[in-house]
Amino acid sequence: MNDVNQALAKEGDLNYSIRQGAQSKIHSLIWTIPFFVNYLDKKTTQEIRTKPETALENRFQLKMHFLGHNNELIELYYLYPTPVFLKAIVTICMKRFEERSIVMNDYHTCYPKKWQYITTLFKRDIVGKEGVDYFLSDGSLRLKYSFYITKDVKVEYTSNVPASELCHDLESLLNNGLFSDVTMESCDGTSFNVHKAVLASRSAVLKAHFQHNTTESQTNIIHSSVDAEVLREILTFVYSDKAPKIYEFPEKLLAAADFYQLNRLKSLCEEALHQKLTVENAIETLTLADLHSATHLKKLTLEFIKDGQAKLITKTSGWKDLKSVELIKNIYEYIIEDAVLDVDIK
Repeated sequence: MNDVNQALAKEGDLNYSIRQGAQSKIHSLIWTIPFFVNYLDKKTTQEIRTKPETALENRFQLKMHFLGHNNELIELYYLYPTPVFLKAIVTICMKRFEERSIVMNDYHTCYPKKWQYITTLFKRDIVGKEGVDYFLSDGSLRLKYSFYITKDVKVEYTSNVPASELCHDLESLLNNGLFSDVTMESCDGTSFNVHKAVLASRSAVLKAHFQHNTTESQTNIIHSSVDAEVLREILTFVYSDKAPKIYEFPEKLLAAADFYQLNRLKSLCEEALHQKLTVENAIETLTLADLHSATHLKKLTLEFIKDGQAKLITKTSGWKDLKSVELIKNIYEYIIEDAVLDVDIK
């Protein structure tokens, strides 16, 4: 960091407390960065850390790293002096005494004296209309970190083998757009700077755009039929093999995964939809599974209907709106076939 950034960072207030929970030790850190808006206005890469004196034995140290030409991305990191098994929760403390969750990581191994990536904040979300309440009255930003350290799991640490950062590195490549050579546009006009080699290596459909004399290969612009929210999640999966919002809109993701031939993502969507299966949405789920050749989800849904739910499902709006004779035939045959089989066995 330059001198100005160091001076500003040292003004930051860190409230640190530790308490013993039922099964874990909980480290709570409330980090207030004064005049945070000043960092967003700068044009150079910046880094803010908690004061070095807070990095004592068995204490966490925090860092945020600004990326992009106009500081569009803000990566959050933490560091701990010893190997532990923990989960991390980060929230924003808003000016109306409310809190908004940013991320909750599952339990994982934290390697000693090595900066661990938590998540990325986007400048557009912080300064946009929905982020108007993120800043305190003086323009400062207050983040609350909760680290749950458990002793129930033995941490195995090999000093010569650092943790893999491949997924994080590739996701950062998507977030900052460095060295991108192609643009992908959503149906509602949002553009993403992406990389031809990454797209081609992950999706046969995207690969085909560049193998032949297509419009896409000439213009280096790919037009997608999905909206920006879904396309961002698709690209996140392509780059990192993760789908953090899969339970928010699995129906849309299933359709997109089927179109782009992302088989692993498609299977993850099937599992998410199976977990959301109810009497009310069973017919819609079955229709969606049939439309996108999600054979595993289709079988699970038919099993759900057969398992004493058929009479209830025939009273739903989904059943009344069902127009596919083939699907009705599938349901009938699945239920009757098992009923006949039971009679034969008896």
